[in-house]
Amino acid sequence: MVTEILTLKGESDGTNTSGDFPLYSDIVYYDATFPLQTKIIIPFGMKVKIWAKRFAAEGETLFQILFSKDATVASPSWNLIDAEKLASKGEISLEKRRPIVLRSITGKEGFKVSWLQPTAVKAFVELEVEFTDE
Repeated sequence: MVTEILTLKGESDGTNTSGDFPLYSDIVYYDATFPLQTKIIIPFGMKVKIWAKRFAAEGETLFQILFSKDATVASPSWNLIDAEKLASKGEISLEKRRPIVLRSITGKEGFKVSWLQPTAVKAFVELEVEFTDE
């Protein structure tokens, strides 16, 4: 049994009203040049369990967790898995007794976190994620 628990973090640029968060942690990082790494590919035969979500923004923001059955293609098809909305400046922290579970059957599946805003402001995301083969 292999298990790895990571805290993935991301921050919007504050200049766009929509986009995908570049996600990083101590062992997942991205190159600061464009295009930024905004999706996490789930290794073959593994599951991702999202145990906690923390969102913050300087204004109204809709946060979306999206899943693709093939995140390796140039333009993946993304499906909405979960969404949280901040109506104004603030933060929300949600921990799950039953996590959001995303499975990889082919090794091409992946997920990302996006934001949508009426006015561009800074937004932040933090996910407690477990990668496991059980």
